[in-house]
Amino acid sequence: MSDEEEKTVALQEAIAEARTLIEDLGRLAEELKVREDRLGELLAPSETALRARTEYLDKVMREHLGRAEQRVVKLSEDVDRIARSHNDQVVQMSSRLAEADTRRWDMRRRRERFRIVLGLLAMLAGGFLAGQVATCRTATPSAKPAATEGTTSPKSPPSPSRRPAR
Repeated sequence: MSDEEEKTVALQEAIAEARTLIEDLGRLAEELKVREDRLGELLAPSETALRARTEYLDKVMREHLGRAEQRVVKLSEDVDRIARSHNDQVVQMSSRLAEADTRRWDMRRRRERFRIVLGLLAMLAGGFLAGQVATCRTATPSAKPAATEGTTSPKSPPSPSRRPAR
């Protein structure tokens, strides 16, 4: 046999097998169709009940989802309102802190001025009192014995009062 004849024979055998497979598939398709019809008859009441249940569950789910959506919307509005309120409070807090800092600086300056004035007054009073003491000492006659009068040393002026430490 030649190469062409062998190919032709193999092709014819493959075609014969394909025809038998097609016939088998046709029979199987007919059997499946019959089984499908029987199952359809058996399942018809079940399908109706299943559809009814599915429709009911869909309705219930839509209601629940609608309520949940409303709650989520309400909660998001509450969160938004609270966030705006906190934002306003933060803005107010920073302005209040700035005011408090300004007041603190003003109070510190006033206290500083008061301390300076008080120190100056204390120095003036000290100077005045030192002058009064010096005047009193020079105005009163000395009660010392005569022997010690000749050996008196000059008195040193009173030391200046120091400024109070801050």
